[in-house]
Amino acid sequence: MLSANVYANMRLVIKEAKNNLKNNQIPIAALIVNTLTNEIIAKAANTDSPVGHAELLAINQALELHDTNRLNNCDIYVSIEPCAMCAYAIRKCHLNTLYFGAEDQKGGGIINSTQDNLKPINHVSHIYEKETADLLSSFFRDKRESKV
Repeated sequence: MLSANVYANMRLVIKEAKNNLKNNQIPIAALIVNTLTNEIIAKAANTDSPVGHAELLAINQALELHDTNRLNNCDIYVSIEPCAMCAYAIRKCHLNTLYFGAEDQKGGGIINSTQDNLKPINHVSHIYEKETADLLSSFFRDKRESKV
C-alpha cells in the first residue's frame, strides 16, 4: 500500500496539471520531492516547446537548486507516463522512484517503451489513473472540436 504522502503528492501534480489546462496548455505536470524531508524541491508543467516537458523542467530546477547532476534521495511525480526522452533523463539523474497516473500507450517511455536494453526505472503507476487520463482526453477533445 502506498503512503499518504504519495497520494498527497499526486493530488498536487493533478492540481498543477489542471492549472495548466486552464491556461490552454496540455495538462501534464511534474514535481520532485526530497524523500528524506518530503519537501517539494521542484515543480513544473508542460509548455509549448517540443522539449518543454514538465519532467525535464522540474529536473532542471532541482539540479540547479542542488548544484549537482544527481537527484539521489528524490522521487518524481508525473501526471502521465513519461515519454522516452523524459524517461532517459529520469534514469540519468538517478531519481529513486517515479510515480505517475495514466499510461501513455502511444508515447510512453516506461511501461510502453520499446527500448528493452535500458536500465529499468523503479516506478509506481496508475495512481489516480482515470482522473489523469480524463484530463488529457478532455484537452485533446476540446482541441479537435475547436478546429471544426
